[in-house]
Formats: sequence, C-alpha cells, structure tokens
Amino acid sequence: MNAPLNRRTFLRTTGISLALPFLESMTKAIATAAAPAVANPRRLVAIGTPFGFDPQVFVPTSAGRDYALTPHLEHLKAVRDDFTIISGLSHPNTGGGGHKAEAVMLTGAPYPDYSYNLKNTISLDQEFATHFRGQTRYDSLVLTTYNGSLSYTGNGVNIPAVDRPSQVFAKLFLASTPAQQTEELRKIGTGRSMLDFVGDQAKRLGNRVTAADRARLDEYFESVRDVERQLQMSGEWVNRPKPKAPGTAPADIAGPGQQQKKLQLMFDMIYLALVTDSTRAITIKTFGDHHDLSHHGKEPKKLEACRQVEVELLQAYGGLLTKLKAAQEGSGGHMLDRTMVLITSNLKDGNSHSTANLPVLLAGGGFKHGQHLTFNKPYIESIAAAVIEPAAKTPAPVVGAGSTPLCNLYLSMLQRAGIASDRFSSSSGTLTGLEFA
Repeated sequence: MNAPLNRRTFLRTTGISLALPFLESMTKAIATAAAPAVANPRRLVAIGTPFGFDPQVFVPTSAGRDYALTPHLEHLKAVRDDFTIISGLSHPNTGGGGHKAEAVMLTGAPYPDYSYNLKNTISLDQEFATHFRGQTRYDSLVLTTYNGSLSYTGNGVNIPAVDRPSQVFAKLFLASTPAQQTEELRKIGTGRSMLDFVGDQAKRLGNRVTAADRARLDEYFESVRDVERQLQMSGEWVNRPKPKAPGTAPADIAGPGQQQKKLQLMFDMIYLALVTDSTRAITIKTFGDHHDLSHHGKEPKKLEACRQVEVELLQAYGGLLTKLKAAQEGSGGHMLDRTMVLITSNLKDGNSHSTANLPVLLAGGGFKHGQHLTFNKPYIESIAAAVIEPAAKTPAPVVGAGSTPLCNLYLSMLQRAGIASDRFSSSSGTLTGLEFA
C-alpha cells in the first residue's frame, strides 16, 4: 500500500525546487528544433476592451448580410465585407464576475461570483501559439495600453504584458549586445539545467503514488518537457539577426486623455510584428481610462463622451484592418485574409455590468464575412425598441436566451488556423453560421 504523500513535497536540487500539482495521494495525508518558415501563415490578434460598447449604437437590430450599419459600425464602413459582428454570445457561469471577468475574457473559465476562487485556464492566444511554437522569434506578444493582461498559460498563470510601444519596438528590431546575448543564453541554459536536475527525482516519485496520480504526473512532466523545448527554441533565436528597423523607436505616451494616441502606436507595433513575421499571436488589453464615463447612467453628456471613446477604439481597429488588407501576401492575397482580428469584452457595456450578450467583432482570417450573426433574437429586439424610444433604459439581458458560448467562436477560430481541436474551454461546438471562405 502506498504511503500518504504530503502536499509540501517538492522535486528538489540544491537551491532549486518545482512545486507539484495537487494529487489524490496527497489527500490521504490531509484526510525540438525551430520549424522552417511557413508560406502564408495563419495569425491571431485578440483585442479586449474592459467596458464593452453601448448596445444602442453598436449592435445591429437585424441579422444577416443586409443589416443596417449602426452609428458605431459606420466607422468601419470601408471594411464592412471584411468583418462579422456577432451578438448573443456569453461565457457560461460568469454572471457574478463583473469587472473581474476580464480574467476569463479569452479563457472562458467559470467565474460565477466575486467570492469564487478562480482557477483559470489557457487563453485563446496561448492555445493558438502552442501549435506554432518555434516558427517565429516570439511565440506570442502580450500587450496592454492600460494595466494587466488578458493572456494565461496552460496552467492558468497570467502572462505579464508590455505597456510601452518603445519596448515593443525594441523587442522587434533592436539587436542585443554580445553581453546581453551571453546573459540570455545563460538564463536559458540555467532553466534547462534546472529541469534536468529534477528528472531522476520525478521518476522515483512515480513509484510512490496511485495509478491515477501517475497519469497526472505524466501530464505534468510533459508540460515540463514542453518548457524544455521552448527553452531550446528560444536559444536558437538568440543569435539570429532581427529585421531592419523601419525608422526610430516611437516616443511613449502617458497621461490622461492619451488613450487613442497610445493605442494607435500599439496598433502600429502590432502591424510591424505581423508584417515582419516576428510573431503570429498577439493580445492587447485596451482603453481603461474611461471607467467613470462607462457608468454614465444615461446622463447625456457622459453618455456622449463614453460613446466617443468607443468610436476612437473602433476607428483604430478599422485602421489596423485597412493596413493589413493593403499588405500583399501570396498570389493576389493580402495579410488580412490569413489574420483573424478579434475585438470583444468581458462586459456587454460598463453601465449595466452585464456579462451576457458580449460585444464581438471578428475580421479577416479566411471567413465569409459581411454579416451580423445573432444568437439571442429577443436581445436585438429589445435594442430595437430602445432605439425607437431613446429615453428607454439600456436593454437588460433576456433571461433564458443567448446561451451560445463565446468559446464556440474561439473553437471556430482555432480550427480555421488548422488546429485539430474539437473543444476549447466551455465550447459546445463551432459557431453556427460562421463559414470558411
């Protein structure tokens, strides 16, 4: 019979330790080389805004391809056929999350209330990136113009974000000094050595646990081996020259009232990262300075100011799409054809704090666009009624409707990238009506 295993058990070497995952045996104690370049690769850009959009000026009141552009979507008129607007999607079991639901915007992990001890899961961008590891200098870029990050590892650990355009520029174009290269290689070597040191202890531990725990340990150490492969790939990129810089680094922008300018600089960096094939997976958290405006309570001046901030975000989004569409790639195609550019939120809008009926725009990436897909007809009917009567309150989510998971869209995106997945987080299948081009 196996002896109980204490939760404080570690794999140790001198000065190094790796914490183990929680195993059922513990409950008894307490009761490769970088891949070659790929022609016309698939890419993903995920843009998150923490306060959503005012539904009355964002969500169309009819579905299909003949929908009328709303005041917000008029700013994307030039690329209308290149995006799909989707309404009625939500993450199941996140109703109590509110602003904290930012953490699951791209993961779909359950987050029912503020007191819930969140166990997050992998985010869409990182799931995408794992399938193309080593093909670019950076598996992914995690950016923000505000604070915090929307990206999470396979173990649900938040990935720190870069918040200055000049730092992104340096990562993309500025060469390391010989001393910096040596130090980077040293760190990579140290990390690989640490994982080697615990290998023998891991094998011995496998003889002390149950069969179920051995299966969990196999998964755990496969993830450790995956880290080793990442370290090897990172080492192979250290001495490769970076692309030639297109000019000088941008000046960073700080202070209130500068959201749009900073976002535009970040979008410029995103474009440069993609066009140089420095990465193919990017997330960016945008626009957080207008929290007070998002709680406008329908007060006309605050509502108008909040809508203007939303317009600025959509204008920057449209500018990025236009640049990607102008960049030629392959035989007669352009970069937008193979670049999925998503914008969404953890809230329908900041005024309601509702985590149902989330705003979603998806452009490019090889889908048949130019349509409004809705998965909650009563919701858009309530918006239509509010538009007819401007004094009406912002429509509340309709109980029992709009049950399609946002992760169905995420699964469709992964499959469009050629990833053979049949599920992502809370998905119940792919998104009906979103067809490949």
